[in-house]
Amino acid sequence: MSQSPQFSFESLPQKICLICGDEASGCHYGVLTCGSCKVFFKRAMEGQHNYLCAGRNDCIVDKIRRKNCPACRLRKCCQAGMVLGGRKFKKFNKVKVVRTLDVALQQSSGLPEENQALAQRLSFSPNHDIQFVPPLISVLQGIEPEVVYAGYDNTKPETPSSLLTSLNQLCERQLLSVVKWSKSLPGFRNLHIDDQITLIQYSWMSLMVFALGWRSYKHVSGQMLYFAPDLILNEQRMKESSFYSLCLSMWQLPQEFVRLQVSQEEFLCMKALLLLNTIPLEGLRSQSQFDEMRASYIRELVKAVGLRQKGVVANSQRFYQLTKLMDSMHDRQEKKRC
Repeated sequence: MSQSPQFSFESLPQKICLICGDEASGCHYGVLTCGSCKVFFKRAMEGQHNYLCAGRNDCIVDKIRRKNCPACRLRKCCQAGMVLGGRKFKKFNKVKVVRTLDVALQQSSGLPEENQALAQRLSFSPNHDIQFVPPLISVLQGIEPEVVYAGYDNTKPETPSSLLTSLNQLCERQLLSVVKWSKSLPGFRNLHIDDQITLIQYSWMSLMVFALGWRSYKHVSGQMLYFAPDLILNEQRMKESSFYSLCLSMWQLPQEFVRLQVSQEEFLCMKALLLLNTIPLEGLRSQSQFDEMRASYIRELVKAVGLRQKGVVANSQRFYQLTKLMDSMHDRQEKKRC
C-alpha cells in the first residue's frame, strides 16, 4: 500500500518567495521574500494604504500577477507573518507530531504554510493590546472556508436514503473544512496539540450547524436550509426527509440570524468563540494561552458590535443577545450528546 508523501521544509525549493513564488533575495521582515514583495510590503505598511479587492479576496498572487491586486498581495504578506521590524528566523524547526490523529488532521486540512506562520506569530499577552495587521476581522474573512458542494444530483428522483447519504458525505467534507479553518485561526496553533484536538472534538458539530445557519440566512434569508449550493431544502423537502425534527432544530438558527440581523463581522467572531466555548472540566494543557486567546476574540466581538450599535446600553444589550445565541448552540450540542 502506498503511503502519502510526508511534507518537510527540506522538500521546498530553495530561496523561493513565500508571497509570489519568485526567487527570494533574502529574509525580509521575518519572511523569505523577493525584493519586489519586500518593497511592496514596506510601502504598503508605511503608507497605510486602504487597499480593496475588486474580486472575492482570493486573487492569485504569483510572479506574473502579483501587481494585479495589492489588497490580496498585502493580505498574503500579513498571513505569511511579515511585520515591520521582523527578524530573520535562525532556522525552520521540524514540528514533532505526537498524536496520530493530529497527523491525519494536518494532512486532511492542507493548511497553507503562511497561515501557520501567522498563527505562530500571534501571541496573546494580558499586559498590552494586541496589534493585528491587518485587523483580526480581515484575517478571519481571509481564512473563511471555500464553498463545499454536496455533489447531489437533483435530476434524479429523491428518496430519504439518497438524501441522507448525500448529507453524510457532505458532512465529511465540511468536517475537513472545519479542521482546516480551526488550524488557520490566529492563535490556535500556539495551543498544545492535545488542546487543539480536544477543542475541535468538542465544537465541530456546533461549528457546522452555525455555518449552515449563516449560509441559510445569507443566501435564502432563513427561508430554507442551505446545506450547499446544490443541496437546499425547503420545508416540504424537510418534511419528506427522515430527519425532519433535526431540520426544525437547525432551522431555528437562521431565523435567529434574521431576527437579530447578524453582521458578517459578528458572525466571524462568534464562530471563533464557538470553537473556544467548551473545554474539559480538568482544563487544558495550555490553559493560560487559551484564556488569553478567548479574551481576544471576545474583545473583537465587542468591537464588531460597536460597528453598528451606538451607545453603551445598546452595545451591552446586543452583546448579551449574541452571547445568548452562542450559549443556545452549546445547549443544543449537549442535548445531542445526552
